[in-house]
Amino acid sequence: MRLHWTSAALTLLVFGCSDAAAPSPDSGSPVDVPGVTDMPVAIDAPRDVPRDIPADTGATPMFSPCTSVTSCRGIPSARCLAVSDGYPQGQCTRACTSDAQCGDGNICLDFGSARVCFKRCEAVTDCRAGYNCFVGRGEGDAAEHACFPFCTDDAQCPGAACNRYSRFCGTLDPARADNGATCGQNFDCRSGRCFEEFNTTSGEASGYLGGQCYSRCTVPAASAYAGSTYPRGDCPDNSVCVREAGQVAGETALCRSSCASTSDCRGGYICLKPSRGADAGTYTNGYCAPLNCHFMTQTCPSEATCLTTRSDDAGVPTSGRCVRPMPSDAGATDASADAPASDVSPTDAPATDAANTDAGMTDAAADGG
Repeated sequence: MRLHWTSAALTLLVFGCSDAAAPSPDSGSPVDVPGVTDMPVAIDAPRDVPRDIPADTGATPMFSPCTSVTSCRGIPSARCLAVSDGYPQGQCTRACTSDAQCGDGNICLDFGSARVCFKRCEAVTDCRAGYNCFVGRGEGDAAEHACFPFCTDDAQCPGAACNRYSRFCGTLDPARADNGATCGQNFDCRSGRCFEEFNTTSGEASGYLGGQCYSRCTVPAASAYAGSTYPRGDCPDNSVCVREAGQVAGETALCRSSCASTSDCRGGYICLKPSRGADAGTYTNGYCAPLNCHFMTQTCPSEATCLTTRSDDAGVPTSGRCVRPMPSDAGATDASADAPASDVSPTDAPATDAANTDAGMTDAAADGG
């Protein structure tokens, strides 16, 4: 075929040259002769392809967007986690029984009653838009970081909306509790996340009397924290984005119920107003946090007692949390059954509130009003 095409091209060239009159030395006007680049090329002419460029197999890369399983071409045992499943823009994956089937160090995690591959990550920058790096449970129940849904805009959820509590695509369930409300398990909260009063494994009391719902946010730019009002960020209404020490813009923090004074919080909680920095005072607002029952006049509600968590060198208690006896019927619960399937095991530790509960409020102030 290549020889045939070359002969045809030469024939065209010869034909073009023999058909054009040679320029006359005294004609005074040159004759236009087609340049090489002007020559017609047969549209079916073969091209030499460098051997080091692999042929396009047509396979869709794992974890690409999808609308249905037909979008995930060439992936063995393909699955499409669609927008209707809560996944921004959808996500191509495959069924699996082990991490080895997921390739490139990715991990095999539970998805409802099945197991599918998720992209392993170390930071949010390892995930595509609409996803963030969180902890799930991998082989041997080990904690593994993977990219899970974290929508920030309705445009990431075509045909649906971004639920800013759960960060999955889907509608808000108003029957569940708002941030700051009481909860016994994750499913009680709109976000699917609860600071539980009792550890369901050890039974240890956390100091979060009645439990407290919270959600997640993206830390805004430092300039957002420069004013006198603690910022909401991309949290739902009536919440603020509480960053930990050292966190920078783009990282994941916690949305906690906002307050102007302790009267805005439930019994056992105070309005914690973080410091704005050296000599700058505190913000005019804050968030509801468990009180320190060994700090100033803060006292536990009548149904709770103060458990000392820290004392000074002289043995004087400096920090403590309010605790109640664990109810006899408050055994371990399986909240994950109703939680978003891919956010397998939320492991957010309660924000330390260290300035209040463990360090005598040296970096923040509680409004006792």
